[in-house]
Amino acid sequence: MLPWEHIYPLDQHAFLESHYWTETGSVNVFRIVGTDHWDYQGKSWLDLLTKGKSMQQNLRDLMRNPAYYLHTGLRWPAICYNTTDGLNFYVNCDGHHRSCIARFFLAEQQISQLHDVTVNHFKVRHNLYRIYIELRQAINELKLPVELYPEQFQLGQEGAAGWRLDHYRTHLVWIDQATDTRVVMEEMQAQDKLNELLCKISISKSIPSPGFGGHLKRFFKIA
Repeated sequence: MLPWEHIYPLDQHAFLESHYWTETGSVNVFRIVGTDHWDYQGKSWLDLLTKGKSMQQNLRDLMRNPAYYLHTGLRWPAICYNTTDGLNFYVNCDGHHRSCIARFFLAEQQISQLHDVTVNHFKVRHNLYRIYIELRQAINELKLPVELYPEQFQLGQEGAAGWRLDHYRTHLVWIDQATDTRVVMEEMQAQDKLNELLCKISISKSIPSPGFGGHLKRFFKIA
């Protein structure tokens, strides 16, 4: 099982565009690919089926009530999943043993969907995140006296019983410590700034000597 934090690392949280939560979602059990629990990361489903610490009790529950995995209805404790793309799902907190059983049991029934489970769908602004990472690298390479960080705020919320959709917006804040100026950059502005820095880096690397190159560096204000 793959680690959830590799797909949605902590430094991406500030770039969240929307978060959809529902307690009546459906998941293709064969697209459950990972977990946020370090005890199970790196383990196979067969490992969990044969060695899971709570598996024997869950298997007895299956024998007593196989309809639990076939019928709809809210489940308690809830079975929870996270996703960033709506295709690959990661067990969140609770439901590892039941997810494992569902994979094997529903395969025998020629069924793929487990219904009425809790799903968190996180949509990330990946392009802005990429620009942010590349800007930080360029700032470090040019040794600029600049602080750069994302600033996020909530735009609104929709929802009713059993579901909620939160909307967010993120921009980048550029603080030039040499001039004590603060600039807020949306995605297009941030991309323009990145292009500017990459151009400076390219020019700096192409200058062979400190003579004429020194004038070019001063002209382009390259550190």
